[in-house]
Amino acid sequence: MNRLSQITWYNTGYGLWMAALSIQQLVVTWIMVGIMGESPERVGMAQMLIGIPGLAILLWAGAVGDRTDARQLLIRVHYLSAIPPLLLALAITVEWLSLMLLIVLALVASILSSLANPSRHAILNRVAGRNLQVAISLSTAIGAIASMAGSKLGGEIESMSIAGVLMLQAGMFAIGGLATAKLHPGEPIAPSAETSLATVKAGLSHLIEHRLARDVISLNFLSSLFNAGAWMTAIPFIVVRVYDGNAVQLANLTVVFYFGSLIANFTLLRFMPLQHPGKLYLVMQLSRIFALLLIWFEPPVWGLAIAAAYWGFNMGVTSTMSRLMVQEIAEPEFRTRLVSIYTLGQLGAMPVGALVLGHVIGWFGPLNALLPGVVASVAIFAIGVGGTQIWRYRSPAAS
Repeated sequence: MNRLSQITWYNTGYGLWMAALSIQQLVVTWIMVGIMGESPERVGMAQMLIGIPGLAILLWAGAVGDRTDARQLLIRVHYLSAIPPLLLALAITVEWLSLMLLIVLALVASILSSLANPSRHAILNRVAGRNLQVAISLSTAIGAIASMAGSKLGGEIESMSIAGVLMLQAGMFAIGGLATAKLHPGEPIAPSAETSLATVKAGLSHLIEHRLARDVISLNFLSSLFNAGAWMTAIPFIVVRVYDGNAVQLANLTVVFYFGSLIANFTLLRFMPLQHPGKLYLVMQLSRIFALLLIWFEPPVWGLAIAAAYWGFNMGVTSTMSRLMVQEIAEPEFRTRLVSIYTLGQLGAMPVGALVLGHVIGWFGPLNALLPGVVASVAIFAIGVGGTQIWRYRSPAAS
């Protein structure tokens, strides 16, 4: 019962965190695309400026998570994360909003998110115990539900006002901190006498020596570069320029996307523990091509929704499989650091992909920004099957 209670508090904090982040992503993107009318190149550059600096501290965040009580770090980050949306709401209310101010406040939020991610993922190993696969899939499903709710709320900026939505977002961060405070404190894993730099170096050395972890993280980086980057950058422009849509339509499409992810993770729960998560990860890379090409052919709105739902389903499977492989194969003393490197690759690819695809949109139109993802999906499958151990990986949870 105690473990169940801890998992409940963990998922409550995680769900509120994901809902708030979904509001953040949709509102910031819509302000740039739908309100300010910025060009694809400037939006891509802004997304890169927002995302890249926070990535620089991810490895340090992983080291801190292994050397301190990661729970206490999460609580502080939750409370601090409530400040940027409140400042953005104030700037909008007094009409001080500018692209530079938007980037700065979103950048602060990105840095705080980078501080939280490695510790949050690694804490789940302690909370879940032997049921890690189920716990990861369940938390991902809850995150999808929360993201759907957050995206829907983010789309109400015209009826609720942007300031009202941002204040709601700040409240979610703060309440999530209260839920996280209910988790039991954890003991540091890495030697506390070790400097942060030495801890980071040890984590990188461990990754270099661990071929399977290196393969998973590298291919997941490539996947995020042109697929997550395409969703973040190309889809808003497709909604606005191809389908003449507004914030509500973008929010609805995002909800459909996360609904697909939700279905994926509840489906995975039915078959867990999985023996060969690596095979499923690689096969789903190929199947993503269906969603990308369907959107590229400019279907009617209902076809766009089907493609978004399957894209979300695909993302739900691939993100869960890559994450559970990394967390399963990581040795306990290196777990948070390995997760931080995994997160660095996954999140770092998005702003870089946004910058590249922003120029592709400017040169060739928003639909053609989906085609690099098709090539990347084929390459990941081919490399994964022929040049890595991912296809042959067998989960210890299935033994």
